[in-house]
Amino acid sequence: MGLELMPLRDETLSVREFYNENKPAYSVEMLYEFPGLGEINWRELYFKLRSISRLEELSYYSEYAGKYRNMFPRAYVMRSARDKTRIPDYSDDTVFGDAEIYAFLDEVELKDGRYRINYSVHPDSIQIRIRNISNLRRFLKVVGKEDFYMDFLFFEENRRLMVYVYGAFSLKNEFIVLKLVKYPSSTLAKRVYMVFSSLIDGFHGAVLPVEFPDYLRE
Repeated sequence: MGLELMPLRDETLSVREFYNENKPAYSVEMLYEFPGLGEINWRELYFKLRSISRLEELSYYSEYAGKYRNMFPRAYVMRSARDKTRIPDYSDDTVFGDAEIYAFLDEVELKDGRYRINYSVHPDSIQIRIRNISNLRRFLKVVGKEDFYMDFLFFEENRRLMVYVYGAFSLKNEFIVLKLVKYPSSTLAKRVYMVFSSLIDGFHGAVLPVEFPDYLRE
């Protein structure tokens, strides 16, 4: 998939660079316009995006398993890239501004992984970029280091709040993995959407149902 929905903004350079350098096997794009009108509370949005532990509350119905499952049984901010000690999402003195944090995400399929998360704040936009800094595996390596990428760009356009969502990965041991993950594009789209929706649902009039459309169910 090409970058067909990507807005022509300086902030999307990171997406273009990742796409051109890595040539990911699977990628998805989404463009969402918030229904709310009026002034955008960028500070509130920023701290919603910093609330990584909220992902632990996210459950979804898996057609494959035939039951509801927690997508992230454990999701929290780590002390550092190497130290997996759990710390609060943020503190009272956390600055509203550019930041780099590390997170531990125990995803139901890709299991425990470590991620680098970067936040960039501009006068009319906030960007969050997520990239794995450890291999993601099940019983064998599924995604290599730095091969999983998500980029959420919230921006104001014509007095409306928009968000461009991009996600991508490439698979290791693809021949074997595709026997387990039969619809990798749908699996990727579902996870990217659910991370996005769980972090910002309710913000600026957003109503984002967890249930995914039939054509993107796994």
